[in-house]
Amino acid sequence: MRRRAFIAAIGLAGTVLAAPGVATADTCEWVVSKVAVPDGYDPRSTKVEGTDSHGDYAGTSLRPGENTNDLIVWTGGKPRVVHELRHLRSLSMAGENSSGTVLVDGTIVAEGRRAVVLYSASGTTDLAAPNGYRLTGATAINERGDVLGHGERIADGRQVGILWSTIAVAPLIIDLTTGTPQGLDDDGTVLLRGREGKPGALWKSGQVTLLADEGRYTYAEAIRGGRVVGYQIGDRWPESQALLWDRGGNVRHVDGGGTAFAVNASGLITGERSTMVGPASVWRDTTFLGELPYPDGVTFVSELFVVGDDNSLFSHASDYGPVRWTCS
Repeated sequence: MRRRAFIAAIGLAGTVLAAPGVATADTCEWVVSKVAVPDGYDPRSTKVEGTDSHGDYAGTSLRPGENTNDLIVWTGGKPRVVHELRHLRSLSMAGENSSGTVLVDGTIVAEGRRAVVLYSASGTTDLAAPNGYRLTGATAINERGDVLGHGERIADGRQVGILWSTIAVAPLIIDLTTGTPQGLDDDGTVLLRGREGKPGALWKSGQVTLLADEGRYTYAEAIRGGRVVGYQIGDRWPESQALLWDRGGNVRHVDGGGTAFAVNASGLITGERSTMVGPASVWRDTTFLGELPYPDGVTFVSELFVVGDDNSLFSHASDYGPVRWTCS
């Protein structure tokens, strides 16, 4: 079964290589810190789920006294609740790009529908479903502002992917025979996660490229810069192997990687070392760089990782709250 929120063992601080093209140094030390939350909000229900890679970031937190999330944006490390989206129930965040545009979805109860919304400092934009379809959620946003979501055909309820491309005149419908919408690269390539343990495929302009399958139960997690990261399950719990696919669907093993959950444009990968419950760690492409330090008192973090192009990392500790790593 699909594992969510696997724990990781204690990581040790260390000096590791920085991602290429970031700053001038070729080494850095990972510094961990706690992310501030808005007054009255519980850190344990607060998660950072995107960054603009310029020092600001965004996420969600459970609204005090209610069973719904609010969108939270951090500017200069200070959190702010986005009241403009409080009409959305069951709000979830799907990503943020470097322009600071945040992608969310949520239910408009009065209208009985799911909405996909872009939020930025300039306001909000509701994305419309193509004629004959209804929206069921949002998946990803890329650097040029393309948005990936999912929906269903009204006539028969058939599930589809929906791509709002900045270079297309109308939203594109994606057939989901080979998988479900999972990620979106900056060139418009869509990652489709496979079903029943299959890795899935890459979709671009209607052309499908299958991801290489090594015959084990596999989860494709994220795509960026032409790289797809994920992992496969071993013979016994908690054995696993982190994987890296290229644009052609060819696969390589990530050195010492148990899982891989996120990747940035320069190939910095986050995941868990050795097994599904190994220490939170970082790689560049398939090369192991080091384990991440944890705050005092924290012994594990969830699999949720955000990797900025400025090498800022975010995750979450269940009894602690959101965690940030910076490369100094």
